[in-house]
Order: sequence, then structure tokens, then C-alpha cells
Amino acid sequence: MFTNKNYSKVIIKILFIISFILFSFNQSNCEENFSTLIKSKVDTIYQKFSDSLISFQEGIAVAIDKNYAILPAKIVEKVPNISIVAIDSKLNLAVVKLNKESKPVVFELSETKDELFFLLTIFEEPSILIVKGKFKDNKIEIQGKQIAGSLLLSLDLTPLGIVTESSSISEVLLIKPFYSEINKLIKRKPGWLGLQGQTITAELGKIMSVSEGVVITNIYEGGPADKAKLRRGDVIVAADSFKITELKDLQNILSTKFAGETINLEIMKDGIKKDYSIILEEPPENFLQTKASPTLSIKGVEITEIPENLKKSLKKSIKGVFVKKISEDSPALGILKNEDIIIEINKKSINSYKEFNEILQQSGNNDLLILVYRQDNFQYVIIPGQKSR
Repeated sequence: MFTNKNYSKVIIKILFIISFILFSFNQSNCEENFSTLIKSKVDTIYQKFSDSLISFQEGIAVAIDKNYAILPAKIVEKVPNISIVAIDSKLNLAVVKLNKESKPVVFELSETKDELFFLLTIFEEPSILIVKGKFKDNKIEIQGKQIAGSLLLSLDLTPLGIVTESSSISEVLLIKPFYSEINKLIKRKPGWLGLQGQTITAELGKIMSVSEGVVITNIYEGGPADKAKLRRGDVIVAADSFKITELKDLQNILSTKFAGETINLEIMKDGIKKDYSIILEEPPENFLQTKASPTLSIKGVEITEIPENLKKSLKKSIKGVFVKKISEDSPALGILKNEDIIIEINKKSINSYKEFNEILQQSGNNDLLILVYRQDNFQYVIIPGQKSR
């Protein structure tokens, strides 16, 4: 919120262009009356619009709703801890969610084609400049390198647009013609990829012959990833040309994507690198419901204590639980095998059937990294939970 109303500094900054606007006043007006008028307009701008601008180190966001603001898309990635709602690369605008209510700015179109404008901007403190510019289609080009996101107003104090490009000639996008498109951005559904994944650990990397990335642990039938022929065990190493080293990297990219948009994935499939272009979809209702339900058991897997006769026949002293049977509808089918011994879940050792249940319940809806003992060998496997998209 802006509270510093240093009018003397503002007036000094604008006096150098007084010659441009003297034509709008009668020659009988004295300079003192002119300064009083400018001071009055500056005061009005501070009072009406200061609380509607949110400052960032790289630029400014302008509230368009009590809960949402817009800012140039090119700076949004440089702003930490910001909740991105949507990005429109054509408009070069991003919509972000505010963590508290703010007074919205109502944008209009100027009925005149004035060449002089007020610009509410930020340097070390709030500043108001008078800038010269000209209309060009749905934009206004103004002189000088201005702060991205700064609010442009007409001489009659009508809000017109924000600075989206900044160089020797800065570009202001007129917001009114695109207001409906901006509201559509707010209402867009998040993009759903239709898969679950897990960060490649050092242990998994040795098994899968990759050093980093996200291994796909489950594919939702009929979802975008399934349609693209991705499969469990494929490893995502890049998305939209950004390197993927952990699950959070993929989730961050997906958080900026919406239904109908495309994500480009680089996949290691059976040791061969392949590129996929996948159109994201809206998440199905049953996915959203399932997502909130914790996984408290491994569906279709019958677990018991290790049979005594098996314990005696083992070459090593093994502690864990015994996989007695796996049903056809189990997500563990083809991952676990009958007579496997589960040694660890998510790197937590299992000494009894009771510990198995406790650790399983603690896992919530996460994927399960399971260490099994199988035919005198130890092996990691992954049972999909209901966490990632």
C-alpha cells in the first residue's frame, strides 16, 4: 500500500513537460494555478489507485478484482511466492491470486486520443509521471524505459492499461478490449496430465540406469498420458525444455498449465530418449475425489507374517511381511509377486505385520517405495498412490 505522498518530488518530475500541456489552459492562467491543478490530480491518483497496486522487486501487479491482479507475464517467473492463476502469452499478461483483498481498478477506453498521460509507477517510492505517447491498435507506445506493470491513466484520470514491454519506447496494453479474456483466464480449469510420478532416487537410478528425473509410477486410463502412449517406468527428464530433477519441478510447470494447453515432455523410454507433445485435459471429478482419499492399504494384496517354514529355509535372517496373494484388480499386480517379502516401505524397516500397517497408514496418499526380498535378491519397486497429477 502506498502512503508516501511526496508531492514536491512529483511536481519537479513533471515540470519539464509543462510545455506539452500548456495548450489545454488559457494563457491567462498563471503557473501557480497550473501547479495547483496538477497537485490536485496527483492527490486524486494516490487516493484512488495506490491501494490497488502491488509492488514486486521486478515490477508491479494491478488489482482487477478484490482477489486477483494482473502483471506482465515476462516478470511473473521472477516473483517468488506468488500464486499463478493463468498466463496468456499472446497478451503477455499473467493473472495472480492475491493473499488479501485489494481494491480493483476499473479500466476504460479514453474517448479522446490525447498524447499525454499520467503513469503511476514505482522506483524507490510511489511516483507519478506525465508521459507522452500515441495510440497504436489496442496499445499505447509511451516514451522512456518504464517499470513493468505501471498503471497508465488519461489526463482525466481514466485507467487505460499497464506497461507490458519496457525499452526506449515502452508498450502499454489497453486492458478494456481484453477484459473478457482476462476473466476467462481466471475461470480456466487446471491442466491434468493423467499420471503419477516419483523422484528418481540414487537407489532407483541404479536400477533404471538414469541419474535424475521423475519415473512414472501409474497412468490413468484414458487420460492425456495414456493417449500419448506413456507407460509406467518411463522417466520424465525435461518438460517444456526445462530440466526435471525431482517431482516438484514437474508439478511447478504443471501448476502454470491449463486444460487445452500443450506440455512438451522429454522421456527416457527403455533407454531411448523420446519427445512427446501432450494436450492437457480437465481433471475428472472422480480423480479429484480419489485424490483426497488416503491410501490405507494396498488394494488386492493379502499380507501375512512370514511363515515359520519359510523363515527356516531362508539363507539370510530376514524381517518383514509376506505377500501371500495378489488379486487381478490390484494396482500392485505385476509389481509385487506372490511370496515376496516386504522389507521396507518408504525406507522404513518393517519388523512385523503391525509395523507394516502403521507405516502404510502414515504414508497417506503418497506413492510407496517398497524394498522386497525376492529369490535371494533385494529389489526396489514402486506402488502408485494417489498424489501427483
